[in-house]
Amino acid sequence: MLTAQTMNGNLLNLADRQYRLDELIQLRRSTSYYCPGCREPVVMKLGEKRTWHFAHHGTHTCETQWERESNEHLTGKLQLYEWLKKDYSNVEVEYFLTKTNQRPDLFLPHSQTAIEYQCSTIEDKLLTKRTLSYESANIQVQWILSAKRLRRSYQSIYTMSSMDWAAASHHHRFPTIYYYCPVERKFATVLLHHSLTPTKFICSTLYTSALKTSYNPLFIKLPDWEEQLHSYSIWLKQKKIWRQNPHGERSYAFFYLRKRLYAGGHSIRFFPSEAGIPTDDNYWIETPAYLWQTWILLCYLPTIHLQSGFTFQSLFYAFAQVISSGLILPRYCPAHIDGVRAALQGYVKQLVRLKVLKKWDNERYEKLYQPTIHKQVEQCFHFDKLMHKKLI
Repeated sequence: MLTAQTMNGNLLNLADRQYRLDELIQLRRSTSYYCPGCREPVVMKLGEKRTWHFAHHGTHTCETQWERESNEHLTGKLQLYEWLKKDYSNVEVEYFLTKTNQRPDLFLPHSQTAIEYQCSTIEDKLLTKRTLSYESANIQVQWILSAKRLRRSYQSIYTMSSMDWAAASHHHRFPTIYYYCPVERKFATVLLHHSLTPTKFICSTLYTSALKTSYNPLFIKLPDWEEQLHSYSIWLKQKKIWRQNPHGERSYAFFYLRKRLYAGGHSIRFFPSEAGIPTDDNYWIETPAYLWQTWILLCYLPTIHLQSGFTFQSLFYAFAQVISSGLILPRYCPAHIDGVRAALQGYVKQLVRLKVLKKWDNERYEKLYQPTIHKQVEQCFHFDKLMHKKLI
């Protein structure tokens, strides 16, 4: 931690760098310091390898400190504090919030915003719990993750854990995750456009020097930039992977559909080409797109007669049923309870473009034809290309 209190309650903030090393050594000898959260004694660390900080004695566990701080975390927190001070004079470091019993890394009183710089890996449920705790006290929270967590797999494909997703901001058109590197003093703004698997996303990324930006342009208003994602070619490659190596999937949806198709003499590798296609908001569903879209095509649509109508609400209700059974997994976000609905609407929109469905009014649709299982892998690849050309 960068702050501690004396017995009289006076706060010493090492981030302000108001004392020289010899002065701090003298203060350490003459004054006792305590944690502002748990009130237990802390020791001032003034080493050469790590950022100057306070630490609890021994193995003491502080109820307001979630995990031990690495030097990366201390350095990044110090840099972010100095970065914010350029625009806001009243930035608080490790300000103790009595309403939530939490001490965010940084706090902006004027906007009631907590800023958390998270370097260590924690469970997504814990991160979400901390987010909900802030929001219950009417405090906004902005998560910034360590740049070491940003893992690019190929072109615009990034690997994201459930913790990364839990840290996403949902104030913009796409879920946005922020990363910071204290070595390069650089931010990475990552927009999630599509979900390929539970951990792989098609993203666009913008790197910005901390020296050339400030809080509002970075977090409140995204800058305008264009990045060619070539997402359709990425989807074709991903569909080939799904068809050639489906056994890498271990989800309930995979085993259910594989068993159901096998009973009819079909292989799940030959799923309809109208499934596994890019759609708006598909990142709200964790189950791979080719599986949940195949369920719609082969489990729901056959219950609708050709040239017969159905409502979007009936589809949504049926889809909600399989989610409640655990067959299909949604991605959780407290701020967006309608994420699954948006994902379904995005897929229905694509089915209309492919002329599988015809749209009437008031979210009513007519079934024009029934997508089918392919018989050969060459047939799969041929129709995959045809379907994607219709969507470009």
